[in-house]
Amino acid sequence: MDTIRTFTADSEPALWAQVAADMARQPDLFDYRADLIQPPYRVRLELDIDLGGGFEGGYELTTLRAVVPGQPALRFALHEQDWVHEIGKLLGLEDVELGYAELDQTFIISTNDPNTLRRLLADPAVHQTLMRHPAARFTLAPDSDAADAPLLLTFHLERAVVEPERLRELYGMLLRMLQQLAPIISA
Repeated sequence: MDTIRTFTADSEPALWAQVAADMARQPDLFDYRADLIQPPYRVRLELDIDLGGGFEGGYELTTLRAVVPGQPALRFALHEQDWVHEIGKLLGLEDVELGYAELDQTFIISTNDPNTLRRLLADPAVHQTLMRHPAARFTLAPDSDAADAPLLLTFHLERAVVEPERLRELYGMLLRMLQQLAPIISA
């Protein structure tokens, strides 16, 4: 499916009323894409579900991403703390601790600016959202190695989150991050 739905609203409740109604009308959410716009912010929601078949296993993916305007200097990655990454830490992989016990214990955290990331993640609602998805990858990084590559804020999970209220929670986390990274400047 190549259809990308577009929903625009001035408030999060109005936006999610549209998204939830659209999702309820879909016979399945195997390949669902939507741009969620609360001007000036735009978040792309992607659900990819493949049930597999025969000898093939299936997969489930949930991704929310947004281009961060203004190219802030901060870069970060939070990802699952598993045995592979534990070995990586023994071999010198950098893992910073931010002073948030739950996050520090649950995720491998890398950043070029621990103090800025600590402030960015200070909201307890962000902690709660991240802790519901300990296998997620949450990053702020360029889209490619090109010098002019857009900076993307991305939440990626290898599990389908199809409940509108859970997706709204993830969207809300990304929106709060965007608002801090690229605040609206009034004229």
